[in-house]
Amino acid sequence: MPHPFPILNDQKQPHAWAIAPSASALKSLAEGIWSCAVQTNQRPLVVLSTAGPLMGVRAALEKYRPSNLPNQITFLPQVMSFNDWLEAAPGAWKFPKKQADLERWLSVYATLRKHKQLQAWFKAETEAGSWGLAQAIIAACDTLSNSIAPSLQQELHQLISNQEEVSTQNTQSWIETLEPLLDRTIGQAYPALARKVVDQEAQVLLTFWRYITSPSNPAFRKQFAMAAHLEAAKKTSQASTRPLIWVETADPTPIEKQLIQGYLADYAQYAPAVEVTMNWDSVALWAEALSPQMPEEKKLQAIQSNIDYANPEHWHLTAAKRFEELAWATAKTIEQQLIEGKTNIALVAQDRLVARRARALLARLGPSLKIQDETGWKLSTTRAAAALNSWLELLRAPPEGPSAADLLEFLQNPFLDLGKCLSSSIVRDAESLNGLVAELEDILIASQAKSGWETFHMAIEASVSHGSAAPNPLLLELLQNIRGRLNRWRGIKINCAVAHQYLMDDLIQMGMTQGLEKDSAGKQLIELLETFDFDAEHQQIAMRLNEWLSLLKTVIEESSYEEKGISAEATLSILPLSSTRFREFESVVMVGCDEQQLPAFSEPPLFFSDALNRLLGGSSIEAQFIQQARDLSQLLISFPSVNLLWQSKSKSGEPLRPSAWIQRLQIDLPEWQVQNATNLFAPRSGIAAPSQMATATLDSDLPMPVSMSPSAYKALRDCPYRYYVRSLLGLRKLKGFEEGFDASLAGQTLHKILRNFYHAMKSEAQKSSSPINTDPELRRTWMREQLTLISEQVFKRLIEGDARVLGVLRDWQKQIPSFIQWQLDRESQGWQFYDAEVKVGFDLPFTDVDGNERHIRIEGYADRFDVSVHDPKAASVIDYKNQSLTKVEWRSEVVLDDPQLLIYARASNESKKIPGRAVNAAEWVALKADVKKGGDEAERSVVISEMPELMQEFSEQITEDVESLWSGKPLKAFAPDSVCQYCEARGICRKGMC
Repeated sequence: MPHPFPILNDQKQPHAWAIAPSASALKSLAEGIWSCAVQTNQRPLVVLSTAGPLMGVRAALEKYRPSNLPNQITFLPQVMSFNDWLEAAPGAWKFPKKQADLERWLSVYATLRKHKQLQAWFKAETEAGSWGLAQAIIAACDTLSNSIAPSLQQELHQLISNQEEVSTQNTQSWIETLEPLLDRTIGQAYPALARKVVDQEAQVLLTFWRYITSPSNPAFRKQFAMAAHLEAAKKTSQASTRPLIWVETADPTPIEKQLIQGYLADYAQYAPAVEVTMNWDSVALWAEALSPQMPEEKKLQAIQSNIDYANPEHWHLTAAKRFEELAWATAKTIEQQLIEGKTNIALVAQDRLVARRARALLARLGPSLKIQDETGWKLSTTRAAAALNSWLELLRAPPEGPSAADLLEFLQNPFLDLGKCLSSSIVRDAESLNGLVAELEDILIASQAKSGWETFHMAIEASVSHGSAAPNPLLLELLQNIRGRLNRWRGIKINCAVAHQYLMDDLIQMGMTQGLEKDSAGKQLIELLETFDFDAEHQQIAMRLNEWLSLLKTVIEESSYEEKGISAEATLSILPLSSTRFREFESVVMVGCDEQQLPAFSEPPLFFSDALNRLLGGSSIEAQFIQQARDLSQLLISFPSVNLLWQSKSKSGEPLRPSAWIQRLQIDLPEWQVQNATNLFAPRSGIAAPSQMATATLDSDLPMPVSMSPSAYKALRDCPYRYYVRSLLGLRKLKGFEEGFDASLAGQTLHKILRNFYHAMKSEAQKSSSPINTDPELRRTWMREQLTLISEQVFKRLIEGDARVLGVLRDWQKQIPSFIQWQLDRESQGWQFYDAEVKVGFDLPFTDVDGNERHIRIEGYADRFDVSVHDPKAASVIDYKNQSLTKVEWRSEVVLDDPQLLIYARASNESKKIPGRAVNAAEWVALKADVKKGGDEAERSVVISEMPELMQEFSEQITEDVESLWSGKPLKAFAPDSVCQYCEARGICRKGMC
């Protein structure tokens, strides 16, 4: 039976009224508030303990407004949340200045720095940047402030009524009140042995509380606001003081209940005061949701009566085995509700990850579904925060330079204006900047330049080392400007004012501020950054850059993103279980109803056990357990359709049962069965079509190649389909930065070292007075010293960018004595260095399918040419391989399939690259020879034998292959496993799958 609204009389004490939080709760509340208005002939003030039901209560008051009301109470009663009511206190401008959470964190930081004893206790000499500890300390101090607030209530009210200034004498008296209270509570919560440890923590907290607590703390400002409201009611005539209705929308902590009841008792001296609480007798589905004072026998009767009265046929249980299956089942359930015409649906996010995944799936329904997330969508998860974070990561980078991944992530953020990152003296159009970052990314990935400014510059320079064009000046300018902006932060003493000024200036100069202001989340992010413009007291707090950046990231992580409201045909509200009370929904879907997540508890603040927190009047795990049992009861009782979903298997594969509350209900409701999530999806059928190995037929519109590199021809020999994908279609696997130092970059570096070394040796040998031409030992010594020196010079810039490259240099230095010995042996055979890194090529004539004579250009870069001192017409071509000798020997067994050296030989001979000489010898040289410890000799070269016969066979082969390609014959996928293992087209060719 619902309790009627009490008859208001002249009693000087609050009236009590309890309503059942069922489907008719809003109606009962609205009718009771209107009854108060009619009885007092005044417009009541309604204060809700939480803000969630605010709009619902206002809508209910409008819906159930009585007819024929007197003019003075025709308007809706004023409905406010508790926090809004506190902020609206009369004369609030006289209160001590409100401290933001951020300023309180800084106060803790400054206190740690100022008081050496605290630094020693918390080992804060090296951990002053631990903002998580600062938050924990503030939460603990707030708990202490709340615990003594009732004891100080009269004193604080007196200060407001007398308009006295709060001084240090006041705060000292508060300490005298708090110390015995805390000591007494610790004695009750802990045995004697444990108390020895806890006492020291208590002293730390009391010390902190003494230094950072002020009248501007939330607990005391709350008291000042309540006192101001009470003072206003006291000064107003009793006839005009409005009745106050306090609606307890959530179970309060003991301290909160004591404060509110004390205030209502005081307010009742001047006007009617009504305390509205929840009556769970007709709603509770479990014994723990009922009052602890109720006898057990009555509890069982009440629970059975409530179950019989409920409509379990509208409760649906669904279990899914996997996370993704659960998310899809959730989305499918909501989609079905929409199909049935429901327009106001709630998704209770007991499992937030599943709720977020389901939201992403439902976003595909488009603008017809409005999704409101009330679970606290973090600002840090937006792309605006990610863009800012990409710059903060660059600020954390060492002076040598950031990683390539961090640099590219920043340059690719959508809020960056590349034009403003370049020199402001030159105006550039948007077209000149298109593809600039993509070009830089291709260069860095191709060269595996993972980190360091010098490494990035070398990669850009190396990208054009084989051509005549200069590096793109915009790339170098972009790197220089970003590096210069980062260098502003180096070597300066950071305080809050300087750091904030520099950061805002960076965002403006790089055009990010303009972009962020056009974005909903970006605008909120800019407003958040403006809160770092502290008052003079906090601006000069000095800290390390990493500490300030950590503070900034923590604040962003703590901030919630407020979505823009839109109009739509249907609304989905994502909210926590506690926010469903006093709300109206046509359907509720709840995810995370397994035994691990329902109920869910929040741990007590740091430094407080659950027992101590309970004795201090704070929230306890037991209270949270009772609250969630009540919330789940009202959820099942209040809404016409409820779907409970959970994951039946954990990540480790262990079975997960539904929540114990659900299991207990199933005992009383045997027909309440669990359905499998797969039943929500309509079955599909189809006929299997086995995949065949890929065979490409060239399209008539596809342009045929007019040139070919040695590597492209090798791809054609390895697998025609691979050549088709890579060279004709131009498809490439999306590469990233590999772990360690890339082998290809190491090879490029060694090629550059050897080129510089041989050119230096050739120049030295041309000097008639040089001793290296006459003395073999001096020649060996000079070669070793020069090759070592050049190696260190070339590797120096790489090592500055990435210190891990030092290991590659050390490995190469071990090879130098053996390599010099090999070079001397080669010279003794009559070979002399001629040139290195030479571009050579030839035009290959062939006949197309129509009988037309055509030419294709075959060209590439030869590593090195030597000439014979014994035969004036002989020359040799050499190719370096940064591989072991064994792998090089494997190449020699398939020369015609890897004819790189044969191509260079023919190209040199036809183009007369070496005047008067023909290349009739070729060999590979391994740069990773097996060097014996303490020895200088190691086999490292593999000679191609039978060069004339191979050259003839190769010429016939390449002509036939090119003619076959141009004829349009199918390009079928075939290759040995060694080729397929590293093929970029692997997986789409279906080789071996038919």
